[in-house]
Amino acid sequence: MKPIRITYDRKGNVLSVRFSEKKEVLCRDSYVGKKEVVYSLAANGSVIGFEILNFLGKRERRPSKSLPVQTRILMAS
Repeated sequence: MKPIRITYDRKGNVLSVRFSEKKEVLCRDSYVGKKEVVYSLAANGSVIGFEILNFLGKRERRPSKSLPVQTRILMAS
């Protein structure tokens, strides 16, 4: 399994997550709760990554070297 690349653009307040190095050919917007999410799709329609726009609220944006990110590992049965 290849590593997942996670980056945060502090100026744009965007968290980006990429699962694959495949070329992005299409994007789809969606909302998850109150957050706007943009999904990156490959030519075969598979999701290769996503971006969360306005990731941190104004109160959460402070100089820091860490981000409040929660993860879960889901295992296929």
